[in-house]
Amino acid sequence: MHGEPKTDKDYQGTFSLLYFGFAHCPDICPAELVKLGHIIEEASKRLGKPAPVKPIFISVDPDRDSLLQLKHYSTDFHPNFEYLTGTKEQVAKAARAYRVYFSSNADHEEDEDYLVDHSIVMYLLDKEGEFLDFYTQRMGVTDCVEKLVQEIKKSK
Repeated sequence: MHGEPKTDKDYQGTFSLLYFGFAHCPDICPAELVKLGHIIEEASKRLGKPAPVKPIFISVDPDRDSLLQLKHYSTDFHPNFEYLTGTKEQVAKAARAYRVYFSSNADHEEDEDYLVDHSIVMYLLDKEGEFLDFYTQRMGVTDCVEKLVQEIKKSK
């Protein structure tokens, strides 16, 4: 959240858990970000040390999710999250790379309140930034932790 461009190469050397959402989301995004924080905490407990996983939130609403907005939003979630936004083109490119669906009313007014429809999936990437697994909204924390810890242990 410091305004510097990021690429997947910036996160090599650690696992990443990506979530695409938006800060004005009334319910699903906050619930999934809390869940992701619990996954990190529980995986750390199971491993007996901090889980080598970087949680990353990528905004699909660049019109409203400024760096300042994301900084404010971040206070409600796990402190290790990194929050990313960009131009509409940059966000679309990142979403395409992970086959993330998102759509909003293109005709919205600047101050209008609107929702952004989007995929509700967490994406696990390995230390080289390659896709490993995904966790859906229906999966519980315990199931996600089991899969995450298994991948971490396999990588040693």
